[in-house]
Amino acid sequence: MRPLEPGDPRWIGDGDRRHRVLARIGSGGMGVVYLGRSAGGRAVAIKLVHADLAGDGEFRDRFRREAAAARAVGGAFTAPVLDADPDAAVPWLVTEFLPAVPLSDAVQDGGPLPAAAVAPLAAGIAEALLAIHRAGIVHRDLKPANVLLTADGPRVIDFGIARAVDAATVTRPGVRAGSPGFMSPEQVTGGKIGPAGDVFSFGATLAFACTGAEPFGDGPWHVKMLRIESEEPRLDGIADDRLRALAASCLDRDPERRPTAAELAERLSALSRDDSPEDASWLPPHITAEIGRRAAEAENPPLPLPAPATPRKVERRVVAAATAIGLALVAGAAIVAWPAKRGPGAAATPSASAKASQIVRTTPATRTLEFYITGDVRLTSVTFTVNGQDTTLKNVKLPRRQIVRIPAAPQRSEWRLRFRFPPGQVAWRVLIDGFETSTGGSGSAGRSGTGDYDGTA
Repeated sequence: MRPLEPGDPRWIGDGDRRHRVLARIGSGGMGVVYLGRSAGGRAVAIKLVHADLAGDGEFRDRFRREAAAARAVGGAFTAPVLDADPDAAVPWLVTEFLPAVPLSDAVQDGGPLPAAAVAPLAAGIAEALLAIHRAGIVHRDLKPANVLLTADGPRVIDFGIARAVDAATVTRPGVRAGSPGFMSPEQVTGGKIGPAGDVFSFGATLAFACTGAEPFGDGPWHVKMLRIESEEPRLDGIADDRLRALAASCLDRDPERRPTAAELAERLSALSRDDSPEDASWLPPHITAEIGRRAAEAENPPLPLPAPATPRKVERRVVAAATAIGLALVAGAAIVAWPAKRGPGAAATPSASAKASQIVRTTPATRTLEFYITGDVRLTSVTFTVNGQDTTLKNVKLPRRQIVRIPAAPQRSEWRLRFRFPPGQVAWRVLIDGFETSTGGSGSAGRSGTGDYDGTA
């Protein structure tokens, strides 16, 4: 959770639908997700779309579908939608805030989940899919990042590309919906997409939870998609025979041979009862501790970043200082022309020019230098250098935001950004006081890549 930035809203909605915005939870291609409080004081997650998408009629239709789909599903293993306004100047959606860790983060940070946690995880996802499909919805983007681990079980989120079953049976030629590595073969080829596509994604997500790796391997997105079309999934790393067999049945190339969500829920219900210990958390202790930490952070969110001084305010200070200096010079000239008479023992008094110099001496203001890095890989390492001071981080999860305070103008600050990454794509932005000044990107297929950029602020 990160502080609000100067350009972030402090309120969303109005009247009894007004929600206070407290902190940033994350951001993505569709918008920014904030921590907030409802009018009644309830902790909520607020998704506000990017302003440049608000004028896109096709995007508004997609957002409207997301809100309608999430409201229609319900169920214990999805995040309930509390409010939404797809027709607002900038559309927004509010769900219950869930202190949670995404499955993708949990596995990348701590390795594969133990079988005792995988069984209830899989059972919860299957029950969520059952509720989704019963509502006549196809999720179409089930993946580890869209599965939240909470103290009460998993939650399936993000219906951004969900469609009604009838509408999803035909997809426009060449349009692929989903995430590489977790898409079904029919999604990869732009064919018919139905509930069986979600089951395929479920199998890939299950394999990831058990092994810590995608079943079709790492690499650029186009390589993953080719493997889904032509290769068998890699499931030998799943130690539990029952889970391995279940994942294999879900990853069958033929949609007709895959189990339904109802069949999955039935098979996994018994498996979860057999493997889950009684009177214990269903998650490993380190994940449970992280969920607790995030819950506590939501109760005491970080304070917003201070707003930078606007050019108009700076100009007024300069004018005020110049006026004071001008008055001081006039006063000083008067003193030279008509010196005050003092007795032999009289103490010297400060001149007007000295007083003026004391008035205009102030501590220099600072500015905000922000590095924002996104991509489909983890950075092997990244070094931020600002005015000769280095900060180096290893194994960095993206997106990554690094904020540094720098002196205000007229002094110039020098920065340098260096990073290494495995095969994939990385993009970066540099912002000064919230205004973008530099952008770039690096891509690498089949080998590690590097980036080395510099500039002044």
